[in-house]
Amino acid sequence: VEMPSDKPVNGSSLAGCPVAHQGDYKDIEPLRIFHILDEYNYNENEEEAEEEQGSSESDISDNEIEAMLEDGLKEGNQDGKGHKLRKGSAQYSEHNYVTLEELGRNHFDLLPEGWIQTTHKSGMPLYLHKHTRVCTFARPYYLGQGSVRRHNVPLSAIPCLQYRRALEEEKREKEKLATTSNGQLPLRAAKIETAEENKASQSLLPFTLQQYCKSLFRFRSVQRLRFVSWTDRRRYAKARRVERQHQRPSFPPDTKLIKFAIQNSDDPDAKPKSEWIMNPNGKSYICILHEYVQHALKKQPTYEFKALENPSTPYSATVIISGMRYGSGTGTSKKQAKLSAAKASLEVLIPEMREKIRNDSKAAKRPGSSVEEEDDSLSIFDAIKVEDPRVAEFCAKTTEPSPFAILLTCLQRNFDSKSMPIDVKVNPLNRQANEFIMTVGNHRARVVCKNKKDGKQRASQAILQELHPYINSWGSLLRLYGNRSMRNVKERKHEEQEITMLQSKASLNSPNYAILKKLKSEMMKLHEEMSKRKPIGVFIPPSDVPLPSSGTQLNKVDL
Repeated sequence: VEMPSDKPVNGSSLAGCPVAHQGDYKDIEPLRIFHILDEYNYNENEEEAEEEQGSSESDISDNEIEAMLEDGLKEGNQDGKGHKLRKGSAQYSEHNYVTLEELGRNHFDLLPEGWIQTTHKSGMPLYLHKHTRVCTFARPYYLGQGSVRRHNVPLSAIPCLQYRRALEEEKREKEKLATTSNGQLPLRAAKIETAEENKASQSLLPFTLQQYCKSLFRFRSVQRLRFVSWTDRRRYAKARRVERQHQRPSFPPDTKLIKFAIQNSDDPDAKPKSEWIMNPNGKSYICILHEYVQHALKKQPTYEFKALENPSTPYSATVIISGMRYGSGTGTSKKQAKLSAAKASLEVLIPEMREKIRNDSKAAKRPGSSVEEEDDSLSIFDAIKVEDPRVAEFCAKTTEPSPFAILLTCLQRNFDSKSMPIDVKVNPLNRQANEFIMTVGNHRARVVCKNKKDGKQRASQAILQELHPYINSWGSLLRLYGNRSMRNVKERKHEEQEITMLQSKASLNSPNYAILKKLKSEMMKLHEEMSKRKPIGVFIPPSDVPLPSSGTQLNKVDL
């Protein structure tokens, strides 16, 4: 609802309004006339959100892995030829190891969580899953939401075919260098490859993989039932659905439920005893947020309101849970800012709510807009846990801030830098492992790493998880402290600096055309925003309902 206007309202502007009563409005006080900008409609056709599937895994320490790999190798004092070393001399041995010459490495292909690569005694690369101790000579890959039967297979998953193509590519490169050198030093040109180009060149279509496998294996044809048309298939599927519906009673098809585990108050790290089921139908985002935080997290959210100098959005609100700031939003009123902050907090705490918020939003986004593209680029991090050891590598390849940079941004926004100093310590364990200890205030993280650089990032992830116990995915942290949040602050500062610099272009006894041009462009932007919020009706409160006589009483409104 927009603030009342002093302009008189004629009867023609109220025609067709479902809220205002018909009659003569000339005698009504202008301050009691409110324009209705929008109404809330729940999208009943939205598909039911998928349940979050995930299970916590307990990783084996690096020392245990070293013991597994080196099991069976007995220490001795013989040299490579089997002769005893002389007494008094240094004990050492010489061994010849056979390893595969690495060709055609794909830097865009990363191992899934929990998998490591090592070298078998035969010289072939071997992949080991630390938790289940499952081994394979083919490189595993993460499928995600792709189809199991119809996805394109990465070339690295077929080692023999990948190596054959790498040898052919190496041969072509040698022939090309031999023909173009002409007695000069051959210089290899730098190769720039995008993710799309790599995906096209390093993926195998089902037909291509089938043709290669036909030269090695025997296949047989299997006949299956096939429908003549899609109409027959849909008719058959509909009949099956009707049959299943008649078997047992079920909820209405438009019913949507949100399930979340209730945190154990005695031991937060223990397994949840039960789960809470909530139906969001007809509830506002503020109600959904409060119900989720109170039941799942056993906390009470609070709001911090601020007055802004922006006339279009004069109020801002920030959701605070256990002293940590989560979502924030702005609006023309405190209630609208509070609703916007609740939306942003739900996107961080419950990532599955983003699709519902997108579909419920009335402001239609243009396809391919920058905001939508940035949100899609962060979707890869929604399936990655906060303490996943692959986070630093993913951030480096997607130009997102490293975990340590995210930790610094978090401390700058939520705490005093003097009260939360960062102290690090490295203790060597053996020749291949170190213990990295990071202390931030009252929080301490202890990780086992190969080097100081890796330990610094992984310890930062552990500290961030302690500071944000209600966040499970790295994508939520990037939405709070990533490049997008920093870009919004920089854009506002850049706009303020532009206006300040325009003052220097003024000349004596003449108008400042630069400021007038900037004012014109800002007024055009404001006009476009106001045109999108045209009133759909008029609301006139009953005469027995008192209204505040001054805007100073807005702070006393119970939100």
